[in-house]
Amino acid sequence: MGNIYTNFVRVHAWPGHHVLASEAEWITWRLLGPFGSYYVPVWFQVAPDGSFVDVQLGRSHHIVDFCEELVGEAGYRAIWGRWFDEGGDRDEIWSEDVNDGPRRFCRYGFDEVRVTARNPPVAPEKWHRAEDGTWRLAVDGSYRTGNDRSYIDIGSRATPGMPLPETEEPILATPTTPNDSGRALTALEPQWLAPLADEELDVERIDYLWRGRVVHRGFWGPNREGEREWQDRAADDWDNCVDAGFLRFNGMPAFPVPAKAAHGDLADWTAARRC
Repeated sequence: MGNIYTNFVRVHAWPGHHVLASEAEWITWRLLGPFGSYYVPVWFQVAPDGSFVDVQLGRSHHIVDFCEELVGEAGYRAIWGRWFDEGGDRDEIWSEDVNDGPRRFCRYGFDEVRVTARNPPVAPEKWHRAEDGTWRLAVDGSYRTGNDRSYIDIGSRATPGMPLPETEEPILATPTTPNDSGRALTALEPQWLAPLADEELDVERIDYLWRGRVVHRGFWGPNREGEREWQDRAADDWDNCVDAGFLRFNGMPAFPVPAKAAHGDLADWTAARRC
């Protein structure tokens, strides 16, 4: 299959308007269009206070129409999106307009790392050994990666409420639907943690956590052919999105991403657009 995209869309209501479940489903269908989601399960959820709606869906040209017709004074306060192309390795984040609005690589945050290994992998003096045998480190960090929620068995016209086929328990649960593949980390910060992104490192598993939730996991395990290989699973969501523009829009404090890393993100984005 080709051109399989995962879209994570957040639609913000104007102050004083509280979105109900029925309206959230209507928003989902407007984003989706009549032909369903292309190999990505459809999922939506309303914020507890009704201030926004989160939607997951696959490739859709109707997101463009939604931005043009329903974002602004005549509709909703704002729209934000995160987008992953199955052929790539990094999420992109956009706002205002899916085609012409600001767009860049998305960076995600973590505040703890847990490693299953005989010895601490890097900077031994910084880690402590927990009762379960893992090495743990409290550290504010961030990375870029790709969040793939494609699911071939769901078909090319998935719709809201369509159940997933029965499968084994997911290796890593996500806030939306389970994933059975992932992309490795890139641009890992702080840089002295960069060896953790090397699959040749002598560890069995690495978990990155945000507020107690595992947002990324790398591990050795059997693939579909039963061969042992290093695998990644991504469970990033809006809660650990540390994009500076997104945080600023929500009135949240900036996350400590070093200036060098931010400049690197911009340089990589500029280079990617030239390809």
